[in-house]
Amino acid sequence: MSSEQNNKTILILTAQFGAGHISAANAIKDYICEYNDNYNIVIQNFINASLPRINKPMVKMYENNTKYMPELYNYYYYLKKSFSSKYDISHMIYTPKLSEYIIDVNPDLIISTFPLAASCVYNFNLKHKDNPIPCVTVITDVVDSLEWIYPNTDMYFVPSQEIRNRLVQKGISPESIKVTGVPINKNFYVEEREYIPGKYRLLLLGGGRGLFDFDENFMHWIDKFVGIYKDVIEVTIVTGKNKKLYEHLTEKKPVNNIKVLGFVTNMHELIKEYDLMLTKPGGATLFEAIHSKTPIIVRLPKVGQEIENAKFIVDKGIGIIYSDEDDLKEIFKSIVSSKFNSLIKFMLENISDFRNTIYPEKIYKYISELIENKN
Repeated sequence: MSSEQNNKTILILTAQFGAGHISAANAIKDYICEYNDNYNIVIQNFINASLPRINKPMVKMYENNTKYMPELYNYYYYLKKSFSSKYDISHMIYTPKLSEYIIDVNPDLIISTFPLAASCVYNFNLKHKDNPIPCVTVITDVVDSLEWIYPNTDMYFVPSQEIRNRLVQKGISPESIKVTGVPINKNFYVEEREYIPGKYRLLLLGGGRGLFDFDENFMHWIDKFVGIYKDVIEVTIVTGKNKKLYEHLTEKKPVNNIKVLGFVTNMHELIKEYDLMLTKPGGATLFEAIHSKTPIIVRLPKVGQEIENAKFIVDKGIGIIYSDEDDLKEIFKSIVSSKFNSLIKFMLENISDFRNTIYPEKIYKYISELIENKN
C-alpha cells in the first residue's frame, strides 16, 4: 500500500440518538485500524459539528418522543420511510456549518451512520459537484427506509440480504450495496456457543440508561420465580446508569435470587456468559446478540425502526417477542419446562445460518477499495 493511501483521512459522522449510531462508528474505526492504522479517522457527532448548542435538547426531545409520544414519532418516521429523502429540507439547519467543518477536515471519504448526517453529506456534494467526496452510508437498523437513501451515495453497508434486495428494488445499484450487518465491536463475536440443557442463564438489559419495559414489581415477580426454579434458571439484571433502580433492588427492597449489576464496561464478556438476553430491539443490540450467538427476548416495540427489528427477529427465528408482562410470565414458565431445549437449539441454529450471510470482516476491504478507486 502506498504512503499516499496511508495518509488518507476518513470522517465518520454519527449522532447520539440511541447508542447504536455511535457504536457502529466506533466499530467501523476498529475494523479499519485492524488492517491499517495509518488512516486518519475522525469520528464526529454531526450536530456538535454544526449546531452544538442544540445537541442535548434534540437528544432529550428524541428520548421523550419515543417514550411518551411514539405515535407522533412514528407518523414522521413512516412519512420519511416512503418519502424520497432528497426532498427532505430538515438538513438545512445543519448543512451550512457542517459544510465548513467538512472543508476544514478535508476528508478523502465520509461515512455516515445516521440518516440526517447522510442528508447533509448529499447536499454538501451537490454544491461541490466538481470535486465530490466519496461517501458511505451505514444503515444501523434492519430497515429499507428512504430516509437513508441518496442518489450520490457511493456505497451502502446494510444489515441483511433482504434489505439489500429491497434497496435494489428501489433502484439502488446492487454493486454499491454490501451486506455487513450492523457493525458492532468485534469483541462480541464468538465462534461457538455452549450451553447446559436444562439450566439457562438469562441476562436482563435496559440499555445504558437502565430503562426496562416492565416495572419493579415485575422484577420482584422474577425474583420469586427464580427462587422457586433456581436449579433451572439463573438471572442477572444490569441497571446501567439507573442508580435509583440499582439502589431499589440492592438496598430499599432487595432481591434475593437475582444478581444485580450497575453500569458495566465489559458487556461483550458478560453476554458470553449467558444463554438468553432480554433487552430492547435496537439495531446494535440485535447484532451484538447475533455475533455472540445469544437468542434475544424483546417486547413488541412501539417505535418504527424497532418494530422493523422485531419483525426481523421473528422472521429469522432468532428470538422471542412478548406483548405484555403476562406474556413474559409465560415465557419464563416455558424456559423452565423440558420443551425449551429444542427451542433454544432452533434459535442458535438460525443465528448461525444468518451469520453466514453477512460479511463485517470485509468492511476494511470495501472502504479501502472505494478510497483507492476514487483517488
